Amino acid sequence: MGLIANTKDAIVGMAREGHIAILIGETLGHLGQSALLAEVFNRVEGDAPPVDLVAEKKHGEFIRENAAWVTACTDISDGGLALAAFEMAEEACVGVSLDIEDTAELFGEDQARYLVACNFDQAEALMAAAGNSGVPVACVGSFGGTQVRFGSSQAELAELSKIFRSSFAAAVT
Repeated sequence: MGLIANTKDAIVGMAREGHIAILIGETLGHLGQSALLAEVFNRVEGDAPPVDLVAEKKHGEFIRENAAWVTACTDISDGGLALAAFEMAEEACVGVSLDIEDTAELFGEDQARYLVACNFDQAEALMAAAGNSGVPVACVGSFGGTQVRFGSSQAELAELSKIFRSSFAAAVT
């Protein structure tokens, strides 16, 4: 958590057609106390993911220091990488494709992770800077089209968006 002293320093852009999806931080696939276990399997078990404040600070500072190469950014929390990617795509009305099949990698809630959307040149610069800074980084997919695809599973963004937007209303009525 932190405060941005000058709102001009905030990263407020949206993912766009052709953007690369970059994962900053290390994925171990931690599913204990996750949204996936609770919402899909109705299970509340395991330990919450450990918090590494040094990694949190390092990754946050890395993003702020390299904000010129970042069009859009979100932290990865409840729902893991899959939900973060969907939310970025849904907000921008553009599909997303992640090249990951593994459930724990998609829905794990490991801490100190961020999803970034940027163009190809920005992605190259960001990945080089991460390598020089010792920050874990990986290209995990791209934004574009009308579908949400995780590995070999896919659905239309409009369909998923309708479910996403109506879930709260259905839960409280």
